[in-house]
Amino acid sequence: MRFRFMGKFSVAGNGLVGLKNLGNTCFMNSIIQCLSHSTLIREYFLSKKYKLDLSSASKMQGRLAEEFANLLGDLWSGRNDVVSPNKFKSAIAKSAPRFVGYSQQDSQEFLRFFMEGLHEDLKQKGKRENEVLKIHLTD
Repeated sequence: MRFRFMGKFSVAGNGLVGLKNLGNTCFMNSIIQCLSHSTLIREYFLSKKYKLDLSSASKMQGRLAEEFANLLGDLWSGRNDVVSPNKFKSAIAKSAPRFVGYSQQDSQEFLRFFMEGLHEDLKQKGKRENEVLKIHLTD
């Protein structure tokens, strides 16, 4: 059994792209790489389905989700060997002062903050979870 996202889109690259280390940002880069290779998350953002779920009520007003989608697009475009996550990191820093600068941080703490931020950016009142991602089981 595996999960499959409903919808078609094309990906030019294979996602085997490095992320530039901006000081000591390996904690962030490792999380980005893991999420980039999570099929449901990657397909949701690269297919632009996330745009249907952007919340105007979010503190970030969708900027975190947009920058993550842009970063995934760069990683999977097939045009780059290395990508700088500078704009993404700036979006994170605007919302979480603890991530300002280039000092080492905890990966788990970053992941928790980022997932909470995406949840806020994509939370739609009145929608059930299965309506948001429209995933189904396939053989």
